[in-house]
Amino acid sequence: MIRSDNLLRARWGVVFHILAGTLGAYALTSLATAALSLIMTALGMERLEAVTAATLASFAIFTGIAIATFHARSASRAWGWLSVISVPLGLLLWLLLP
Repeated sequence: MIRSDNLLRARWGVVFHILAGTLGAYALTSLATAALSLIMTALGMERLEAVTAATLASFAIFTGIAIATFHARSASRAWGWLSVISVPLGLLLWLLLP
C-alpha cells in the first residue's frame, strides 16, 4: 500500500507538472514569440509579416516546450529549465525593444 504522504507528494508533482506545461510554457512562448518578431523585423522583414510569422511559429514553440516539460523527471527540473531559458530571452527582448 502506498503511504499517504508519498501519494500526496506524487499528486502535487502532477499539479506542478501541469502548471509548468501550461502556464510556464505559455510565458516562455510569449517571450520567444516577441523576441522572434523583433529579430525578424531587425533583419529587414516587414513588421506585420514578422509578427504573423512569429505568431504562427509560436504554436510549434508552445508544443515543443509543453512536451519537454512533461518529459522532465520532476516538476522542479521543468521549472528550472523554464527559468534558465526565460532569463536570456527576456534580456534579448529588452535589448531589442525600440
